[in-house]
Amino acid sequence: MSDAAELLEHAAGRLARRRVGVVVGHLAPDGTMTVRGTGRTSLPDGGTPDALTRFEIGSITKTFTGLALARAVAAGQLDLDVPVGDLVPEVADLGRGGTPVTLRHLATHTSGLPRVHVPMLRGTLDAYRGLDPYRDHSEEALLGAIRSGRLRRTPGTGRQAYSNSGFGLLGIALARHAGLPFAELVARDATEPLALADTGTSERATSEQAARAAVGHHRRRTPAAPWNLGALPGAGALHSTATDLLGWARAHLDPPPGELGEAVRLAMAEHGPRIGLAWQRTVSEAERRRGRDLVIWHSGGTGGFRSALCLRPAAGDAVVVLTNHGRSVALAAFRLLAALSR
Repeated sequence: MSDAAELLEHAAGRLARRRVGVVVGHLAPDGTMTVRGTGRTSLPDGGTPDALTRFEIGSITKTFTGLALARAVAAGQLDLDVPVGDLVPEVADLGRGGTPVTLRHLATHTSGLPRVHVPMLRGTLDAYRGLDPYRDHSEEALLGAIRSGRLRRTPGTGRQAYSNSGFGLLGIALARHAGLPFAELVARDATEPLALADTGTSERATSEQAARAAVGHHRRRTPAAPWNLGALPGAGALHSTATDLLGWARAHLDPPPGELGEAVRLAMAEHGPRIGLAWQRTVSEAERRRGRDLVIWHSGGTGGFRSALCLRPAAGDAVVVLTNHGRSVALAAFRLLAALSR
């Protein structure tokens, strides 16, 4: 067994002690994928998850939304600084202090929109009880809440303020611009060109893919209700596998030729302090030039799932960690990447 395989076996086993099921994977610089899984796809007697088990990936979805935006920009169809109100008339006046909210603001979490348009207390209680805080959400309700609300700051100023509502709005804007449902937009612009056949929304899943889906569990190891993300699919509605996510990482570490590769590089570039188009960056471009390692990453979480994908461009490798349990795996992914580097 290779050193990488041993590290993955150990990491999966350690993480599974406090989780239902876990899959960890590594993409080596030479393109080799190593994946290990342990635990259960569902309790009490589901099978062992593996490289092809489908998980909800939550906010890693945002990186696919970011690429859809980058593709429209690379094709000359959109500009990052187009006001979102130009594409979504329901929020035509969205802005503050004379500054409109643009697509760039949404993609870099600098729009001034709140994290979610769900009351915090209700959302916290629902999550604790294993309920779906988005169960009453609709696109109409989301746009109405954004239109009637007030931005917390002038767009483009202050620190980043992570916003699921902002990425939900971005997904709506891009889908309307393309004249396609969000799921079909992602398929056209990302998953089909990169042969990521197991990545998509639950509605587009085949019966064979549905049979490979893990069941989510919250922290008390009881099943968690699936979240209704139909109103903001651009923020977190995709499902995927370890194999597909490592393929996604490979496309970003070694972008394909042509316009698609141009869009990938645009999405990964620094568009604000420590952020690309959705992608988080552990160091700024200036710090990277001073010798600090750059890790480009995103994590995700829904009612019963957690995920993390970390890319290391200088080394050309990546790590993915997926679980069907409501306990975070982001720190574990960073630690695994560091261990593999040694």
